[in-house]
Amino acid sequence: ADVRPHLVRAVVALEPAGPPFFKVGIKSGPGAPYGVANAPLTYAPAVADPAADFAKEVVAAPEPGLIDCVLQAQAPPPRQLVHLVDVRVLLVTAPASYHAQYDWGTVRYLRQAGVRDVEHLRLEERGIYGNGHMMFMEKNSDEVAAEIVSWIDGCEGTA
Repeated sequence: ADVRPHLVRAVVALEPAGPPFFKVGIKSGPGAPYGVANAPLTYAPAVADPAADFAKEVVAAPEPGLIDCVLQAQAPPPRQLVHLVDVRVLLVTAPASYHAQYDWGTVRYLRQAGVRDVEHLRLEERGIYGNGHMMFMEKNSDEVAAEIVSWIDGCEGTA
């Protein structure tokens, strides 16, 4: 989407890599140097050296059960993902997944970076329970797919 935004109407992200700038796991530590990606993305102002160019801050989790995330600092103004501002994004999170604790940070990061239309689909808010990270392989995967297809259908006619 960053390389050819004119060819992409929307992005559906099933628990994408995250949280921003950090890796959570058995060996937690520094993660995606470009915020939400390991590969360079097009920002304004441009990013030449991600370690030096991004001003970062830890943002407290918005509710219990979630973890704090590293986002861009508010000052200087956050760098903008200029090729993604008009691309609709759906980020899907399953309730029994390790992503459930930090995908909120990825959503907030995208909004902070200027992506105008980001929706966070938390499956439990749609009455879909029990899924983990491999939601597309589980017994109720058709329910999950139906929610995603419904969102995609809603993209029809939007530019």
